[in-house]
Amino acid sequence: MSKEIEMDLYKANRLLEINKMLTQTLQLNEILHNVVQAACELVEVADVILIYLYDEETNLLRFAKGQGVNEEALARVEFAPGESITGKVFVHQQSKLFTSRLEIEEHMENMTEENARHYYEGVQQRRVKSTFCVPILNKNRCLGVVVVNNYNRDSIFTAEDMNVIEVVAGQSAIAIDNAKVYEHLQQKNVLLEKSMSIHKTFYQLIIEGRGIETVISLLERMISSTSTVRYHSYLDVEENMHTFPIRRGMDTLGYLSLTKPFMQFSEMEKIIIEQASLSIALELIKENALYEKEIHFREQVFNHLLEGLSGRELEAALHYVNWRTDTRVQCVIIEGNQKPLWQVEQLMEKEKLIKSVEQMLRSERVDPLIFTRAFQLIIILPASPEQTVQELLSSIRQLRLANLDIVYGIGRETSVQELSVSYKEAIRSVGYAKRYQIPVVEYSMLGLERLLYELDQELLERFMNDKLHRLQSADSTLIHTLKQFIWSNRNQKQTAKELHVHPNTLYYRLKKVEELLEIDFSNEKDWIDFVVAFRIYVELNEK
Repeated sequence: MSKEIEMDLYKANRLLEINKMLTQTLQLNEILHNVVQAACELVEVADVILIYLYDEETNLLRFAKGQGVNEEALARVEFAPGESITGKVFVHQQSKLFTSRLEIEEHMENMTEENARHYYEGVQQRRVKSTFCVPILNKNRCLGVVVVNNYNRDSIFTAEDMNVIEVVAGQSAIAIDNAKVYEHLQQKNVLLEKSMSIHKTFYQLIIEGRGIETVISLLERMISSTSTVRYHSYLDVEENMHTFPIRRGMDTLGYLSLTKPFMQFSEMEKIIIEQASLSIALELIKENALYEKEIHFREQVFNHLLEGLSGRELEAALHYVNWRTDTRVQCVIIEGNQKPLWQVEQLMEKEKLIKSVEQMLRSERVDPLIFTRAFQLIIILPASPEQTVQELLSSIRQLRLANLDIVYGIGRETSVQELSVSYKEAIRSVGYAKRYQIPVVEYSMLGLERLLYELDQELLERFMNDKLHRLQSADSTLIHTLKQFIWSNRNQKQTAKELHVHPNTLYYRLKKVEELLEIDFSNEKDWIDFVVAFRIYVELNEK
């Protein structure tokens, strides 16, 4: 038997042995060692064997194992896909044999300066005489590249040499993929165990009542000795790249401000930040529950004031809100126009609304009584010599409420003992605002519409029909003329101008109405009755 045939048999048997070895382990380092050893044995003229594996997180090819090189220097090499021979073979997923030094250098010329420095340090500044690169493929996915170099020997690589390493690379691909999956699962398991331990540590601090600051202090020590972390209320900052939201379901309870974006932390540090956030969320939920009780107590104080307390009971209620018995108050009600101010499943939105309004008013040195009733925000404002209710309302509307579709109802200023009057007026004002799509309604500024809105509709219709029943069949031109005549306060010249008609035309129209209704517009009583009846007609027909 010839030496050539003996060599072929040896290689075939060795390939079978390699395949067996590769399938018997899930340790990536052992698999790579076996591949390198096999390549050294099967390719006689090889000086250097290099294996680069693709890192999906960084999208780079990193040195993983080698023979005949300075591994420490090569560990700093990071090839991008398409960079140098290694990157090109990775992208095209086809083996490549180079037998010319000139061709080799042409394919390596796009190597970055930093990678070139580390690469040549790793191969002891030697120049390649011949080389071939083989992709490690599994199910059309390239896991990395095997590089075989010849620096010193006179012989050059052949296609047969490359074919042998292709078989080894193909055998190793599945083993490498399985090892990576196994390694990933092991890492996840370790992270899960550490995560549970970290969770217990932070959770215990909350259970012991150590507070948010203690959690933050521990978090800083666990992620980095130089990292500074701050907790911020949802009222203080907006979410950005350096903040990590503290959430419960759809609600954002606050933020952790970090020294760098969250994604730049290590996997372990991310878990620590997340667990700290969950623990702080528990503390904030507890605080939110206490705040809900506080809001409920405020409503009870309000209910007592509505009952018309006197003596010590009144003084006790007023002491809570820092008012005196001679304090003048005014009720403001805020309500959603077409939909509620907050969603039932997002109770933190209600707290945000209350706290932002309260914070703004206290910054204006006002001691309000703020609480909620159903989906209304109710504010009782003590009279202030420095700020009118209109000025305070303007400041409130500059908050995050500015983009919401809401209405405001304002009752008149009353004594504390008559708070119920201002409250009922604010309720009526909100109702009027929603009915006629007016953002802000102040009860004291309402005129005749106040009566029209509050009186029984059947009573209003009877009065209107008694006064205007003969006008029911009039055309729209006549109705429009009467509207303008009322708005112009019986000024015929101004009315004719606004209607773009001749004064004589207006005169005949008005005379026609007087004859139809048997009234005289110059008679004050007839005029007042007509105006009231006509306003009722407009309100009932245009609401």
